[in-house]
Amino acid sequence: MKVISSCILATTMVFVLPACEEKKPQTVEKPTPSLSNRETERLGAAVDAYLADPTEARASDVERALAELDGEIAELDERVEKSSGGHREEAQRKAVPLRAYRDREKARFTEARLRAKTQEEVSTVGSRIEAAAEKVGDGVKDAVDTVKEKMP
Repeated sequence: MKVISSCILATTMVFVLPACEEKKPQTVEKPTPSLSNRETERLGAAVDAYLADPTEARASDVERALAELDGEIAELDERVEKSSGGHREEAQRKAVPLRAYRDREKARFTEARLRAKTQEEVSTVGSRIEAAAEKVGDGVKDAVDTVKEKMP
């Protein structure tokens, strides 16, 4: 019987305890643009500002900066379609890193936005639980007072 209990305990430790460990969330690191221009600088600054202060106004700034960079990428894509030779290669050479940078910054922004919404939800749920606990506490106090009044 002791052998079986030891096996169960060992199995529990191997499978259950690692699942209980606190896992640190992975975060998308700030990308460095391999091709820097006005649009990449604005986007990076907007995402940084949102990370520091996740408000809807800051989110709008990020969306606007993403749209500006998308416009720059679209212009380069148009040049690729309409050009040939060196002009085409130059436009392709510029579009690829801009697209990659945009995707990484968009991932960083999306992650930050989800974290902010999650924190907001946790705060809301916490407030609701606190309010419910106060009501339960008040109800218990009232019940105790009623019982005390009816006792001789």
